[in-house]
Amino acid sequence: MNFQDYEAIDFACDESFQRYCREEHEADMVFWTEWAKQHPEKTAALEEARQLVALLSARQGGRMEQLKQLQDGLAQYERLQQALEGSLPELQEPAPVNRYRYLRYAAVIGGAVLLAAGGYFFSRQQRAVPASREVAVATVISAGDEPRKSVVLPDGSSLVLRKNSRVELAAGFNRVNRELTLTGEAFFDVVQDVHRPFMVHTSAFDIKVLGTVFNVSAYTGHSLMEAALFRGKVEITCAQEPARKIVLQPNQKLTVAAPETGKTAAIPVLKVVPLDADPVNHKAREIAWVRNRLEIENEPLSDIAGKLEQWYGIRIAFADDAVKQYRYSGTFESETVLKALDALQLSYPFNFKMVNDTIIISK
Repeated sequence: MNFQDYEAIDFACDESFQRYCREEHEADMVFWTEWAKQHPEKTAALEEARQLVALLSARQGGRMEQLKQLQDGLAQYERLQQALEGSLPELQEPAPVNRYRYLRYAAVIGGAVLLAAGGYFFSRQQRAVPASREVAVATVISAGDEPRKSVVLPDGSSLVLRKNSRVELAAGFNRVNRELTLTGEAFFDVVQDVHRPFMVHTSAFDIKVLGTVFNVSAYTGHSLMEAALFRGKVEITCAQEPARKIVLQPNQKLTVAAPETGKTAAIPVLKVVPLDADPVNHKAREIAWVRNRLEIENEPLSDIAGKLEQWYGIRIAFADDAVKQYRYSGTFESETVLKALDALQLSYPFNFKMVNDTIIISK
């Protein structure tokens, strides 16, 4: 198939590209990542397509229904284009490509209006960050004495810091790079961006990410450091063996053990091993610190917000009093605060966005 003729709409309608955007199939992720590298001239179209796929994945109905709405929008565009060409030929623009794209997007938004009622723009509010919020200098975020501190980074990625852990965002984070340095332990849920890999630096190794979920334990002075992968793929470069690249698959972890005292060897011992599953609940022990259960039973959102603040170590405020009375039930373990709010949205919709260090909930 000749994907070079595709525009953003065509990519968004392609099921393989949709799976790639949602990280649902490893083969699709590998294919499209490599294809994007080989066709830099399609960067803008691919980015626009990812925005449309984000709209399709905005949890506002079944995906088949969403895709049908998008295709209906395309059909509507074709009819509109034919009508314009048949009745008003003298009004053809000198630059038909730009006009084509504009009208086509207008038709898509019109055809998917029920889906997009707040969903697309909410997604942009949640993930896109105004220039004023971009990090211009190195910024330090610390959990302090809190058992867990949830953080939503300027690029939309989220992480949970363990007690006495900290991250330092590199100068220009989300503007010229997506790099940070971790001291301690953190659980990451990274937004995919094929053009700007997410980098985590520690004293023992560096982790290169495109979009994935993983845990890193890198305490200064500890003899053992770990990087555990739960979804996606990461490439790890160890500080003392920079020429060696270690690629982890889901449910694997890399352990870096310092040489035993008295040994002459200066290079630490590296091992790739399976995740350590609890024999009772079969959950990964590596994130037991994140996974303590938070149970909610038919409680108003105002009360739930208080629990989430304590649980995730992040401030939550309301823009509308009406949503405070929405009632929910649920159990959360290793979800980030954004995923927890996404899950609550399924039964009684509301919107939320990050403003500085606070999540704002509204109707």
